[in-house]
Amino acid sequence: MKTIIYCKPTSKGIHSFYVAIGNERFFLFEQAYRKGVEQYYGNGKLIDDALNFSKAHNDYAITRTMTKLPMYLQYVEMEYGMKILKKTRRLNRNSKAQCRVSGRYLQMLNNENADLY
Repeated sequence: MKTIIYCKPTSKGIHSFYVAIGNERFFLFEQAYRKGVEQYYGNGKLIDDALNFSKAHNDYAITRTMTKLPMYLQYVEMEYGMKILKKTRRLNRNSKAQCRVSGRYLQMLNNENADLY
């Protein structure tokens, strides 16, 4: 499923940012209108490109927007129980691995304790 971040000018001088995941669309935040931001995010960007600072070409408005995005994306993840950022997907994968390891460890302890009785 592709995750796309895009902006729309909603009223005079304001951008509204959205994240589109599949067929669903979630509001992220609003900020003051900047022409460079409109050109960069107006048609939508994949999440990897939307957060890639090297593609901002030292445009302060775009880099400032890029620093805001992870915070709002984490809020959407918490609120709707989704996994958007790679960091969140990686954390969930690691926590499952830790549970499996601890489960095996507990199983091993139980087997050792069973031998004692």
